[in-house]
Formats: sequence, structure tokens, C-alpha cells
Amino acid sequence: MQEVEEYLSRLSYISSTLFSTEVTFVDFLDRVHVSEVKLRSKGLWDVPHPWLNLLIPKSQIQNFAEVVFGNILTETSNGPVLIYPVNKSK
Repeated sequence: MQEVEEYLSRLSYISSTLFSTEVTFVDFLDRVHVSEVKLRSKGLWDVPHPWLNLLIPKSQIQNFAEVVFGNILTETSNGPVLIYPVNKSK
């Protein structure tokens, strides 16, 4: 866990936004499957569901999160939202 803390400290993230789950490697690789099953059961898997990757500057992430997750995405539960923190110096 100390190694994880070391890597996280380099990201300069907002600590209150951290959500962590420990899973096996196989479960990690198959992490979207549960959402796929849910979408299939609703007949929504074959409906276009585009994925979008965005890089948001640290200075704007709080505003972005409030607007997007607080206003725009309040009524969605039809699929996964995957967020990957990145260190912009990399």
C-alpha cells in the first residue's frame, strides 16, 4: 500500500476524490463486463455508447467535476464511467 501512496502523491490529486477498490488482475481486466451485462439486460448494449477520454488540467478539475457529474450526468446509470488520473508531466 505504501507503493500506491507513493505513486498517488505524484499525481497531485484532490484526496477527497479518491475511490479505491482492490480486485484481482482478472477482475480488473474484466471490469466493464458487469456494465455490459446490465446494458444487455436493458437492450442497450447494441445502442451506440461512445467512450470519451479527456485530460483535464488540475486547476479545472473541481469545476469540471461539479458541472459534468453534478449537472450533466445526474440521470445516467446505463454504463460505466472510467476516469484515469494522469500526471501531465509524463
